[in-house]
Amino acid sequence: MIRWLLLILVLAAAMLLGPSLVNNPGYIKVILAGRVFEMTALGLIVALLLAGVVVWLVTMLLRKLLRLQHLSFNFFRWRRQRKAQQAFELGLQAYAKQQWQLASQHLTKACADDFMHSEKRLMAAYAAFYAGNVALANSHIETMTEDSSSTAFIQADLLLQQGQAAQACVLLAEKVTADTEDKGLGQLYLYALQQAGQWQQLLQMIPAAINQQWFDKDKWQQQRFNIYPAAISQLSQQQRFDESAEYWQNLPAKERKSTAANIGRAWALAQSGQNDAAEKLLLSHLQLAELPQLLPYIRQIPLGKSVLKLRKQTQSWLRDHGSNGYLYALLAYLAQQEGELEQAELALQKARQYEPRLG
Repeated sequence: MIRWLLLILVLAAAMLLGPSLVNNPGYIKVILAGRVFEMTALGLIVALLLAGVVVWLVTMLLRKLLRLQHLSFNFFRWRRQRKAQQAFELGLQAYAKQQWQLASQHLTKACADDFMHSEKRLMAAYAAFYAGNVALANSHIETMTEDSSSTAFIQADLLLQQGQAAQACVLLAEKVTADTEDKGLGQLYLYALQQAGQWQQLLQMIPAAINQQWFDKDKWQQQRFNIYPAAISQLSQQQRFDESAEYWQNLPAKERKSTAANIGRAWALAQSGQNDAAEKLLLSHLQLAELPQLLPYIRQIPLGKSVLKLRKQTQSWLRDHGSNGYLYALLAYLAQQEGELEQAELALQKARQYEPRLG
């Protein structure tokens, strides 16, 4: 809008002053360094206008030249970025197809561009590791930000996959605290503690896992069975499990009273020779709905011949649920504990008939 107003003002001034300048051209004389320049006032105005146009054209030409020069300097950089982008696309496709060697090659090339640097290095490191090139995987990790959670995660994860659980625990212990909100890092730490057999430290970290919601509700139900039975039985064998200890009392009451925790306590009782007490505890907490989760741990409890009440309960359930493979698998375990191997084999065949996944 302002430009249009200025243009109108210029045209109005030209209309008003133009006739005066034509009728009265005036006379201007300039002496500069011994040279004399003579012209009319109108001629001076025209010369100034032409000079302005020439200056504008030269300025535009220089800008064009400088822009072309800038583009020429960045041509190779642009070409490198384009090739890196194509390599990243090919690397992602190969990664999704688990073509690790090909994915490693493409993702390594993709790292030539700084765009999504950490993400590219993360995937390149995994691809190199799965392709069998641990040295290359470590070189990718070294270029990542040292204090990032992604760097700690991949370092610990690769240690775990190489069977170095204790080293992974040391690394993660420096990164995971009671205030850690990174769910992936927290979950990995609990898994590393399980693999390393550091059960007491694992139990100490459970309040943090619950408070920071490292697992959703459904997954935590399964995690209970992954943690408590093995933790309690192993600590009991080492004579280190104490229900009055701080690491146990700090757990929410719901956790201490959970079915998974009582399976662990029953396991510990059986290991100490208290088979009748172990059977009683199992019977009071055994639920048909949870049997698929409970069975792998119950099978490891050495009850011996203290299985009569459990066997009666299992047979009672079978009257109403005759096609439940898990009940037959439990019956096979109880028969095996009593030394009735033939009956155990028959029950196991039934279990496999209804649940082929059961061994």
